[in-house]
Amino acid sequence: MFVIMLIVILILTIIFIKIEKNTKLYPPGPFSWPFIGNQILLKRLSRKFGGQHKAFMELSKRYNSDIITVNISYEKIIVVSGSKFCDMILQNEEFQGRPWNEFIKVRNMGKKQGITMNDGTEWKELRNWMMRTMKIFGFGKSEMIEMIQHQLVIFSENLNKNKLHQLKLLFVPAVINVLWNFITGELVAFNQQQKLEHFLDLLDRRSRCFDITGGLLAAFPWIRYIAPEISGYNIMCMLNKELKDFLMKTINDHKEKYIEGKEADLIDMFIQEMRKNEKSSIFTDEQLMMILIDLFLAGFTTTSTTLDFLFLIVTLFPDVQRKVQKEIDSVIPYDRLPNMEDKAKLPYVEAVISETYRLWPVFPIIGPRRVLCDTNIDKYVIPKDTTILFNTYSINKDPTLYPDPDKFMPERFIKNGVFEPDEYSLQFGKGKRRCPGDILAKATIFILFVGIMQKYTLLPVPGKGPHSIKINSGITLTPQPYNVLVEKR
Repeated sequence: MFVIMLIVILILTIIFIKIEKNTKLYPPGPFSWPFIGNQILLKRLSRKFGGQHKAFMELSKRYNSDIITVNISYEKIIVVSGSKFCDMILQNEEFQGRPWNEFIKVRNMGKKQGITMNDGTEWKELRNWMMRTMKIFGFGKSEMIEMIQHQLVIFSENLNKNKLHQLKLLFVPAVINVLWNFITGELVAFNQQQKLEHFLDLLDRRSRCFDITGGLLAAFPWIRYIAPEISGYNIMCMLNKELKDFLMKTINDHKEKYIEGKEADLIDMFIQEMRKNEKSSIFTDEQLMMILIDLFLAGFTTTSTTLDFLFLIVTLFPDVQRKVQKEIDSVIPYDRLPNMEDKAKLPYVEAVISETYRLWPVFPIIGPRRVLCDTNIDKYVIPKDTTILFNTYSINKDPTLYPDPDKFMPERFIKNGVFEPDEYSLQFGKGKRRCPGDILAKATIFILFVGIMQKYTLLPVPGKGPHSIKINSGITLTPQPYNVLVEKR
């Protein structure tokens, strides 16, 4: 018995030494408990500081490192903070992969497909096709701007019907229709719009259930069998089913009406590729459906959330709102709609939008990325298939880059009366995985924001507010719902 105990102790000691040796190659991080890793610590820090992005910042401070290791169940995840390393890694080919955990599997309906959570040669081909298609269908051209202006008119007309509004309920249809027109060449019918607004509720609930690591579902895949509601599995499945049913009907309608040589939208262009490559495993119905989901989820979330923050900010900062309106009045006649040519003449407006991106980024943590081969970050060895997260919020709050980083100061982006873009911003990512729809998102945000500020003043509701910016934190940062009084100028 004594000999057996010695052998067991010796084996355990060897294993411990080996683990300790390998761990030293990793960036520093908190002690990882067997089975659960750092889940409890991250939850506690997220509640205390107000989100996982702030929890990661706290851990970076504790370990005095912009590169740290956290353990989600059995998996080591590298979290990168600061402009230096984020910028370098995001543009490096070795970090262009995507992980494949349970959350991503469910999100992608069980297959590596689409453009967001895909990688390899298939992803490259799909992304190249997407970029070509966007150029064909007027990204930045007059047709796209006219569509956004049309939605601005409808948004504005709805504001005239009442003084008290939850603005999000009014601009959400505008954002949806801009995206939907690009994808399908059509506007969303009223009954479809109600359906899409139901999807938005599911998206909001999904955001609260998960963080960028995939939450409980990624850490403990088996939990979906014993706690499908708490783990968020049921919400994901419900969202997948409803989006799939809705989008497949749209795809099949396009197939029935498709005429070769008369492609009018993104779906038509994909059908054209399907007909050209009938034996292709890339250009399929399921692939098209996932691309549509990727575009809808990313495009809608970024655009609508930024607008929500912008309208809240000008309500809370009346001096900012007056400066915005004064600048708009000096450039755009009251009876003319804004267009993208006005952008260069509205430096303060541009600065307000950039400062909003900085202080309240829609995605405070971006990624996840999968390392494609054994590599190094600084002095640390990073094995193949390691998951990397980028805490871009840490860049936005860096006082060496932005003096008084907690203060809302649009003027920081204006030099000698000219707007200077935020060179450190990662709002739309960077490198080959930069958001392909950033031009459409930026145009929609600019025209809808300027158009409303041109015609209306937003005020807090007397006795009710909003009095401050209150945040819901999950995969995204979103303002808690608020109402405003709208006065016609």
